[in-house]
Amino acid sequence: MRNGKASRTKFRIEFRVRVLEESGAIAHLTSFCDLLKSRTMSFAVILLPHSVKGQIPVGSLKSGRTKIPGIVSGLLGGMILFILVAFPNHAVGGASTAPGVVHRYGQLYVKNGQLCDRSGNPVQLRGMSSHDLKQYPFTGNTVSNLVNDWHVSVVRAAMYTDSYGSSYIREPQVKQTVNLIVDEAIRNDVYVIVDWHVLEDGNPNRYKAQAKKFFEEMAENHGDSPNVIYEICNEPNGTNVTWQEIKAYAEFIIPAIRAIDPDSIIIVGTGAWCQDVRAAAAAPLNFTNVLYALHFYAGTHRDDLRRNADAALSRKLPVFVSEWGLTDYTGKGGLYLDEARKWVDWMNEHKISWTGWSFSNADESSAALKPPAKMDGPWQDPDLTPSGKWIKSRIQAD
Repeated sequence: MRNGKASRTKFRIEFRVRVLEESGAIAHLTSFCDLLKSRTMSFAVILLPHSVKGQIPVGSLKSGRTKIPGIVSGLLGGMILFILVAFPNHAVGGASTAPGVVHRYGQLYVKNGQLCDRSGNPVQLRGMSSHDLKQYPFTGNTVSNLVNDWHVSVVRAAMYTDSYGSSYIREPQVKQTVNLIVDEAIRNDVYVIVDWHVLEDGNPNRYKAQAKKFFEEMAENHGDSPNVIYEICNEPNGTNVTWQEIKAYAEFIIPAIRAIDPDSIIIVGTGAWCQDVRAAAAAPLNFTNVLYALHFYAGTHRDDLRRNADAALSRKLPVFVSEWGLTDYTGKGGLYLDEARKWVDWMNEHKISWTGWSFSNADESSAALKPPAKMDGPWQDPDLTPSGKWIKSRIQAD
């Protein structure tokens, strides 16, 4: 087991250095020094991240006969802050251009039925869910372009467990794509949901041992990062899959995560394909920093489901809409924009975070990309489906 506080302190130090490297501050400052004809200062700037990490003592750095005094590190720090403000739109290596949503909000937690930032202010995350990662895999550029172009604050890595011929259970190497998505989300300073995507397998208890091993590995790899959110069971379903069954599964998985990562957000699926939030509100889990999944499709789920959700919210059940779409539940057919507007207004009113379904080029109406479009982008308007254009506009809305 890790020392949580020590690990997070180490992460914050490394994260700030990474922000300097990836924001473009180092590149801008190097150019600035070149303009001043100062080779010594240019070398100092290039080596500054290593100095911050304790690898090079700036006070003893030499270039020719010139010795850099210790005060240079403070001077460079001030110059870098200036560059971060003066050049906020410079991108390096495809990463997001400036400190992003995780830098702004920090480690999220749940308070009084709301997802909150480090200071206790309610926040609303907006983003996109992947489709099946075997058929429609994300690349690093997929994540970077979603951040830079779509301005998402969260991405969801939907890893199918045993559905439609795509299966972590049979092909566990798909977790490599999940790790890639998490790493890129961290690099781009946004939140990321690691989704154990139960669907055809129905009851999450069916593969609970494998789920426990998977989430322990994810927590070991990424638990020091405030970016990571764990979704431990997408859409539990089936005649005998009651909230008590789901609750027993959650009580098996959550302690395994908490033993490694004590304070990250965990999303728990609810019954009937994540629609029965009232049952969860009547008997919630006895863990902190837990959210409960609500899913809807505008063509199928309307006022009745919103009334049930309102009843759950009235009991202070914290909700996260980790999947929703503009079509009916099949993901195909027409778009139901009037009903979708009602849902988006409802989520905005209650500051409920969400990820839309799906960021893929699947041949279905709910996909954000047309089938010829490349998954890694960049994307122009002609690459987007009507669903993609509509959800993108809602992500970017004030």
